[in-house]
Amino acid sequence: MSLRSRITILTALLILFSTAILGAFVYFTASRIQYQTIDNGLRSAVADARIQNLAGNPRPAPPDAYSQIAIGRVNRDNTITVLRQAGYASDPLPFPTLTAVQLAQSQQTAITVPGEVTYRVLARQPDPKRAMAVAATPLTDVESNLKQFAVSIIAAVALVTIIGALTSWAVVRKFFRPVDAMVDSAQAIAQGDTKRRVPTAQPGTELGELSVALNAMIGALTESITRVEASEVQLRKFVSNASHEIRTPLTVIRGYVELLQNESPDASDLQARALTRIATESHRLEGLVTQLLVLENMDALAQQEFAAFDLSQIVHDFFEDLNALNPGRPLLLDLGSCFINGEPNAWRQLVSNLVQNISRHTPPDGAVE
Repeated sequence: MSLRSRITILTALLILFSTAILGAFVYFTASRIQYQTIDNGLRSAVADARIQNLAGNPRPAPPDAYSQIAIGRVNRDNTITVLRQAGYASDPLPFPTLTAVQLAQSQQTAITVPGEVTYRVLARQPDPKRAMAVAATPLTDVESNLKQFAVSIIAAVALVTIIGALTSWAVVRKFFRPVDAMVDSAQAIAQGDTKRRVPTAQPGTELGELSVALNAMIGALTESITRVEASEVQLRKFVSNASHEIRTPLTVIRGYVELLQNESPDASDLQARALTRIATESHRLEGLVTQLLVLENMDALAQQEFAAFDLSQIVHDFFEDLNALNPGRPLLLDLGSCFINGEPNAWRQLVSNLVQNISRHTPPDGAVE
């Protein structure tokens, strides 16, 4: 996973966590305020309830009248007489069924009583001489509103998280554009474009300081590579010149050694041994010089572009020359086209060496196939 993706995901998670906490706080605060308002209304209703008037003079309400709070009276046997029901007068809601435990709890604080209709219930006895009143209000609308409010908060949290993630992705992408340019430049430099440099980012930022430092490092490395290449060219030139120059005195030395060996048959054992050693070491030194020349030529060949050519034609030409120079040698050529990529002159030298070795080191009538 790329760094920009990690930053975007981390930012989205932080936004989700923060907005979720804020949404939960808002939801529970609103719920607490809502229930506090309901409980205050129940306390006022219990305190103002005129139970005797409601029991003695029940006044039927208009059919379209709506009552938010139901009022009941607690009898001596803990049964409840409903004095006023909640809801519309034409379609009242059932009064909540309270157990003795729930009735005792409702005297201490308002409680929620589940049932066919969920109620918030509070019981009070304002005066010892008066009966205990029970006030209850349905929570259907409150629960529905809180549920819609929770859905709205969840949707808002998701929307804010998505917007924050998209904004973070756009900002991070814009921030990483200099980094992408640096990566492209570094790849081009690694492939051999040493003249290219890393784009300079905004001065005073970390990326700006990094781009300046990278350009300085690339410049120093380029200078070092240039110096090394120049040294290699000079070294190859020196080896080539030295090898050619050394071959001449070596040839002279070998000639004089052979002359002394031929002209001094009666030389002492020490002199003969010395001449033999000089001749041997001369041959060995000439072989080393030849190898240096071969290596120098190999370095030059390595820098050339190979081309396709027919190797069978080169083999045919040189072995036909062998047949012309040594007609008594049986020669069988069975050649087909063989196109390869290489340096033709180097292959001509190779095949020429093979022909010379056959001519020198095999019997004149030795068959060649």
